[in-house]
Amino acid sequence: MHQVAIENQPAFDELLSQIHGEQRIIVDIQAQSHGPQGASGSQVRYFYVTNTDPRGTVHQDRLVTKSASLLERRVLHLLSRQGCAVPPSVIPDMTSDERALVYMPYLDERPALDLGHPESPLTHSIAEGLAGIHAANRNQPPARLPHTSEDFLQRLWLHAWREQWHSNLEDPAFATEFGAHTSRLEAAMERFIRTLEALTAEGTSLTVLNVDLIPDHIRLWRGKACFIDWEQSSYGSLYLDLPNHFTVETALVYRDALARHNYPIPEVEFLERYHEISRYMGLRYLGYALWQWAQDGEQRRQGRWFLYYTFSLALFGR
Repeated sequence: MHQVAIENQPAFDELLSQIHGEQRIIVDIQAQSHGPQGASGSQVRYFYVTNTDPRGTVHQDRLVTKSASLLERRVLHLLSRQGCAVPPSVIPDMTSDERALVYMPYLDERPALDLGHPESPLTHSIAEGLAGIHAANRNQPPARLPHTSEDFLQRLWLHAWREQWHSNLEDPAFATEFGAHTSRLEAAMERFIRTLEALTAEGTSLTVLNVDLIPDHIRLWRGKACFIDWEQSSYGSLYLDLPNHFTVETALVYRDALARHNYPIPEVEFLERYHEISRYMGLRYLGYALWQWAQDGEQRRQGRWFLYYTFSLALFGR
């Protein structure tokens, strides 16, 4: 076996049994020299694990380890116990404050050209999976999970746009085109925070959130959607998890799935709240778009569409 991977064998043994529903005997573990890494900065390592089943047939599984925070390990453990749409996992260390390994199977990427049509089976799988997570934890805040309401600006990464906006205003070209809209953006921010405060006070939509459902964090396991990377997880209104993936049309697919999990929301009420919270994608990512503009040259040219997209989302929502 690959020397670096020998210490991982007990966890791989347990993971293979969990995946296949039977005991497997590991013959060889080969660590790959490199593989895709996530945006969170946690190291992800990839392994080919050769093993035999009870009938003597040889198989090869591709498994991964991730150096995960204690918060992510706790959330994955909770959702796994609930049977929610997260990958099979083995988490040997559930107590250390330091990063520790999570063992998972390699997950297929979501199709790059999935446009989220409301009739798409994948859209329904994603909606059902996320609704199941939200319903299982609605009005049941897990211990030690941070609440978005403790500090909306900090928990939801809403500082960056304002700082970068005022920095960009020092450039006469930016000030000429965008300066007059400063007050409109501030008003949109205030409206967004007021909506979150109202939803928090109401309390009925509060649940465990991923808050970072970029395309790479929605993966496929045996043909069904599952959700990875819970580094930014928090407890807040379920609407915050929707606009990063769902359009107006596909958000209703999620609403229908949530109703099947015994939380029906009238369509008009749901869409009104979705619309208000959809400003989040603009306010969260506007800071990066503004930074791209500040780089000038080719980076500004290539990122210009993203600036207008996030700017429009922040002002008007979806």
